[in-house]
Amino acid sequence: MKLSPHKFAQYRTHHEIDVDMDEEFWPMMGILFTIWGGWTGVVHFLDWLTFDAIVWWAEPLTIVPFILLLVMSERYGSLNPLHWWPMVWGYKIKLPDEDRITIYPINGEDLIKEHGGPLHIHIVDYEHIKFRRKKDAVMYALRNF
Repeated sequence: MKLSPHKFAQYRTHHEIDVDMDEEFWPMMGILFTIWGGWTGVVHFLDWLTFDAIVWWAEPLTIVPFILLLVMSERYGSLNPLHWWPMVWGYKIKLPDEDRITIYPINGEDLIKEHGGPLHIHIVDYEHIKFRRKKDAVMYALRNF
């Protein structure tokens, strides 16, 4: 069968969205809502016992600072806000492709200790490191590149 020159093949250019909820989603949401509701209940009760100064709609939002502390602790490995400097500033250095400077999780802690700890250096990934001060970044680059 010969195709007509006026016919063309039609291709799909998008993927069908297949949202498959795992069996862990709703139990996890139930646990999170239970924790959130318990927190709100405790804050509401303590507020009622004291001055009743917090507006009713702000009581559930009092958990937000603790969630932010948990997220930053997971991301930067410390509850100390001084260790969160890579979030906003720093000098990022791309490591060369050579094997002699590749950072593995084993020697990453040694590198951090050698250059002043988490207050001065942060390992972004296995290809990049970030220094808080420009002087430290320049000295590292001069010694290793």
